[in-house]
Amino acid sequence: MTYPKSFLKLLLIGFALVLLPLLLAFVNANNTFVKLTRQSLSNMTQAVETTRANKILIEELAIMERSARQYFVLRDNDILNNYNKSHGRFSEAISNAFKQSINQQQQAELQRLEQQENALFNGISHANQQMFFDAGVADAFSVLSQQAYNISNINNRLIVQQSDLLQQKITQSQQQLFWQTFTLIPLAILIAGFITWLISKPIRQMDNAINQLGRGDYAHTITINGPNDLTKVGARLDWLRLQLKDLHHQKQAFLQQASHALKTPLTSIREASELLNDGTAGKLNAQQAEITAILRESSLRLQSMIENLLMFTQSQFNVANQVKIATISTIHVQDVIQTILNNYVLSLTQKNITVIPAKQTISIQVDAECLNVLLDNFISNAIKFSLHNGSICFNLKQTSTTTTIEIIDKGIGIKEDNKQHVFEAFYRGEQPKNSKIEGSGLGLFIAKEAAIAMQADITLLPTEQGTHIVINIPNDVRIARLTK
Repeated sequence: MTYPKSFLKLLLIGFALVLLPLLLAFVNANNTFVKLTRQSLSNMTQAVETTRANKILIEELAIMERSARQYFVLRDNDILNNYNKSHGRFSEAISNAFKQSINQQQQAELQRLEQQENALFNGISHANQQMFFDAGVADAFSVLSQQAYNISNINNRLIVQQSDLLQQKITQSQQQLFWQTFTLIPLAILIAGFITWLISKPIRQMDNAINQLGRGDYAHTITINGPNDLTKVGARLDWLRLQLKDLHHQKQAFLQQASHALKTPLTSIREASELLNDGTAGKLNAQQAEITAILRESSLRLQSMIENLLMFTQSQFNVANQVKIATISTIHVQDVIQTILNNYVLSLTQKNITVIPAKQTISIQVDAECLNVLLDNFISNAIKFSLHNGSICFNLKQTSTTTTIEIIDKGIGIKEDNKQHVFEAFYRGEQPKNSKIEGSGLGLFIAKEAAIAMQADITLLPTEQGTHIVINIPNDVRIARLTK
């Protein structure tokens, strides 16, 4: 669909199209009203003229009859002149009646009346001295008067018929206008809906484009179909997408390079601390062994942070490029938990944290790396945020459809205001006061990504002290894991 060049033109065209059916209805109603008004005026004028002509006919016949009677008695030429003048007015009234829109019956009656009156007029005009106003003349005037009254009655019936016809036309016009309005108003509503859709379509596309950029989806081209000014906005948004995509790639490349660059000296530090801890370089006294243990524990923490950073960058890359590999194996959950706890023996010892293992023995078919990443982040957080002489309790449950893993610690817990943000990338809540190394804010985000890969649900249950984590993993999961 070809849009106008500007959004304003689209709005104006939309308003015009919406008003067009209503304007057509108004024009049609006005034309119908004008026609009915003209016909009504025509009928009224005709009724007035024919009624007046009929009245004149009756009046002039009465005058002529009276004049004829007087003339035949008095033989006065002035009275005869009055008769002739009345005859002229009678003829003029008949002529005016013929000019009206009359039917054939009226025409025939008027012609017969005119002929009979002319015959009577000629007879009276040429009457000799021996002619008198006898019964024949009186009957002739009586017949003419009766014919005039008959014409008047016919005219009255025609006026009533025309009035009824006009009323029928008015009723028909009202029905036509009603159905036209009934048709045109929905049409106007449909046009308004269509124009609204045309206007809202590019706006929705802009909204989707902004949401796409907000989600970090830079892979899909942004295109806005609409007027030229909105199309240009779409082009600028796509330019912004390319710029953000380039910045995102640069950030990922920097994080990967920095993480790999940090791993090289960290590996040397780890190896050196392990050699010192094993006594390869000589036996250490108690103070030296304690310092070496701290060095080893800190290097492990740093390694975990770097690995989390690498995993985060890799997951972001895989999400953008939709890399998915399914790997499922049978895993003993207790073994995974114990292996993770072994990596934090020193921290557990320093804080004198009591570990309460699960009583159940459970196996599940999942991706080993995803499960390890998920549990490692939650267990490390439980240790980090636990108080001295605290405890960490593990519960395992399994049904025919779901495996549940619960981790309960007696630490400082998570504030209500922070619960909705703890799984966001780079979000760091309140750190423990005795923590020497600040977290990166990636642990729980990566745990959430691993849970998503396993189609698992993570729930934070309320507890009086500490944190209560519940992980529900479906037993029949078919994992599509984001990996290298």
